[in-house]
Amino acid sequence: MADRRVAGGLVIVFEGIDGVGKTTQIDLVRQNLADQGWNVQARRNLGGTPIGEALREVIKSPLERPGLTNLYISAAIQEALAGAIQADRAAGKIVLMDRGPISLAAYAAYGDGLDPAVGWPYVERGMQLLKPELTIIYQADVDQALKQASQKPSAGDYFENQPLEYFARVAQGYHEASKRYPDAVVIDANRDIDAIQTDTMQRITRLLQSKS
Repeated sequence: MADRRVAGGLVIVFEGIDGVGKTTQIDLVRQNLADQGWNVQARRNLGGTPIGEALREVIKSPLERPGLTNLYISAAIQEALAGAIQADRAAGKIVLMDRGPISLAAYAAYGDGLDPAVGWPYVERGMQLLKPELTIIYQADVDQALKQASQKPSAGDYFENQPLEYFARVAQGYHEASKRYPDAVVIDANRDIDAIQTDTMQRITRLLQSKS
């Protein structure tokens, strides 16, 4: 099948709390688009570049730190990632991002209990740098999502060791983001994988059709 590309590229961001099913949906979308011949690049906001991956190890470590430290590390990762995204766009790729700018407010501001006003400027900065054509926010019951997340093999990083109240604040951050960015698509993740994937692909297909 032909190597299909989009002039100027596309950035699609997948957002949501731990255990909401983002990784599964990204994998399914990537395979679906690849089967159609599209040139697809998957990246993650906490990482995505050599320096970003190194900083990912730092931020996920269980070391105690002020909440602002997480915000600044996340912002540094985002800055480094912007250059890689620009190169992907220049190559006409469809970029699937595991979390994006909104997560800076959801996790590093709301989750860590900072004044949300401190986090939103970094979200705005990220939106200007990455210019995502589509942001999908998966919303699910926090208890159920965390139960799903706990089933994954893990050494227990900084975020996974946080209490339920932390993730309730993160979920509130995403809820506030959906109001702040009304163009973001909110998808109910309290359903089976196939139903979620159908809704996800419908949105992405519409986007691709609008770019054709």
